[in-house]
Amino acid sequence: MKILMCTDGSFYSDSALAYGAQLFCKSQEHELVVLYVMPKVHEEFKFYERKFNEEVRKLKEVELKNVETIEDLKNLKPVDISFKILENAYKLLMKFGFEPKTKARSGNPANEILAEADEGKYELIIMGQYGFSKSNRSALGKVASIVVSNSKVPVLIVK
Repeated sequence: MKILMCTDGSFYSDSALAYGAQLFCKSQEHELVVLYVMPKVHEEFKFYERKFNEEVRKLKEVELKNVETIEDLKNLKPVDISFKILENAYKLLMKFGFEPKTKARSGNPANEILAEADEGKYELIIMGQYGFSKSNRSALGKVASIVVSNSKVPVLIVK
């Protein structure tokens, strides 16, 4: 089975990766692909993106071992963030005996997940119930809700 596992680096997506790996670890015949979508930010929100990124960097200081100066922080590119998120997902799945392929896309996360699922002819999508923007008002996060509503293949949502 060809399985698309989606991550945004959040606790919820890590839980989905681990649960999906546990479900399928008895059979190594499955092809796992981990997808991370770097969302594009509208120009009017760039200030908030910078503030958010500053906070994320503070929270993940331990993981940024190669960053030694403020200049190094300024030089981080979206590719660096994508690489780190995919690297962490890869390492997590390796613990379950899988060697997944990794892919990164840029754009609207829900649209890019659906496009990848279609283009890659996946048979199952696995993703977390929420991402970083958890809303207590709905049963599913925005991206998960759109993917579930529009996917042509089954979607496994993990709490």
